[in-house]
Amino acid sequence: LLSLFCAGHAAPQCKAMPGTADWPSDAEWAGLNTAVGGKLLKPNAPAAGCHRGQPGYSTDACTDIKDGWKDSAWHAKHPTSGMWQNYNNYSCMPDASASCSTAGYPIYVVEARNPQDVQAAVNFARTRNVRLNIKSTGHDFLGRSTQPNSLSIWTHQLKSIKWHETTFTPKGCRSVINGPAATVGAGAKWGDVYSSARGKDYGVVGGAFNSVSLGGYLQNGGHGALSAKYGLGADMVLEIELVTAAGEIITANECQNTEYFWAMRGGGGSTYGVATAFTIQALPKQTSARFNGKLEGWDQIVHMHRSWPALARVGGSGYIRGYPGRSGEATWSVSVPNMTANALRAIVDPIPRRPAPGVATGRYVQFESLAEAIEASNAPAEAETANAVQAGFPGMGGSKIMASWLWSAADVAQPELAQAIRGAFGTDTYMLTDATMGVGTWNPPFMRGGGNAVNPAFRTAVMRPAAEVQWEGADQRELARRKEEAARYGLSLRRLAPEAGTYANEADPDAPGWQWAFWGANYDKLWDIKHSVDPTGVFWCRACVGSESWVEVEGLLCR
Repeated sequence: LLSLFCAGHAAPQCKAMPGTADWPSDAEWAGLNTAVGGKLLKPNAPAAGCHRGQPGYSTDACTDIKDGWKDSAWHAKHPTSGMWQNYNNYSCMPDASASCSTAGYPIYVVEARNPQDVQAAVNFARTRNVRLNIKSTGHDFLGRSTQPNSLSIWTHQLKSIKWHETTFTPKGCRSVINGPAATVGAGAKWGDVYSSARGKDYGVVGGAFNSVSLGGYLQNGGHGALSAKYGLGADMVLEIELVTAAGEIITANECQNTEYFWAMRGGGGSTYGVATAFTIQALPKQTSARFNGKLEGWDQIVHMHRSWPALARVGGSGYIRGYPGRSGEATWSVSVPNMTANALRAIVDPIPRRPAPGVATGRYVQFESLAEAIEASNAPAEAETANAVQAGFPGMGGSKIMASWLWSAADVAQPELAQAIRGAFGTDTYMLTDATMGVGTWNPPFMRGGGNAVNPAFRTAVMRPAAEVQWEGADQRELARRKEEAARYGLSLRRLAPEAGTYANEADPDAPGWQWAFWGANYDKLWDIKHSVDPTGVFWCRACVGSESWVEVEGLLCR
């Protein structure tokens, strides 16, 4: 099979891997280490400390690994570890009776601290035909930040924050953008950005978990507590600093390198270049209102989904979450910027009409700043899972496949809504409906450049329901069964709007027709840009634009 891919071609058809003639020598790797100032790592497998014969093995080390395995922060701090083990082929689990190797992980890692480190890594990978991986904090539901036999660029140290208090002028532009803005490193965590913004009484559109970083979030769209009012994260980007496949350090905005600026705001990460910093629009101080409630029984859960367009129309962002297939219950919340608690009450209280009385039973809170509201909005998301998985996500450290879809107001008004929802959740399936779309995502008030590459389905959606299939163990037969289960749930969610789409950061990488599902009518333009700016395929990731031009064969990546 490999001969069909690799033999008889003047140019390499497969990426180099250890054991092949074109894999770089130790001297070449040492040269890269010198070029990046000693920041080249060759990490052990994440759970190596639990396995005799592996580097770093000890009882104490294994205890620390097991304590941290269900904590997303632990995986984020490891150079190669990922949150979900099905995407590294269960290469090294904390179970001492299982095998352990680095086979499912990158082999070398550049811990980048500046754009020049990224540039050196990209040039090395391109000139030596080495597979390239990019990881920030590894909050990744599709396994895109964990590639075997690769050189990885670890961007988590690119975390500077610089504020522009009143105006920002993009490089090469004559026009000034009014209002506060921040230039932030691609590896910065949203929690740090929120803290910095709070000190200035600003708000920013960011992620629902403080430990998520900017890079992958912004490049595929990004939604959060302010999105329904002000737009997606990608809609707030004013400028991007990046390293191209050719190894150039450039700035992209509405005035220069516009193809990068369009594509890297919604068209996916690890595809066109390596983002090192983003300049994002910030929002001035304003009040915000929030409601937290509980849903009991499928009737209330379905009714809340059906009623959400009234909240989306006023810029309300919220979540419906729980295990309804197990308990028949879920929690829900909504936050609306620039609104008082009394005004929110006037919108929410009318919701508990037949056939589901009681959905507005809960608590109203008013905040005097967006920063306070964001912290309160994110706290329940992190606290809800704290008892079960420490500071992580449901199922953290095990395996997960997420089936999802975007629904519009017309979709949730269909009589088949109850069937679509109930058909997507088994007894152990986690419901996470991100109802973070509304007037701000329909017509983003701050979007630059006349548009971006965000999936057009976002521009009519009011929510993105997701069925999270999660399980423990490393049985390949169970993995196959769970893939079938996720596919079935995905079809149930799609039934209301087969031609819509979903969010490329939170979806099943094996979803049928993922090109349309993730990017809709934008895909052809993105494909053209990909092959224009990266003609030799320096960048590749799972279910990313242009990835269908390659195939993985037992850890080998070939055209």
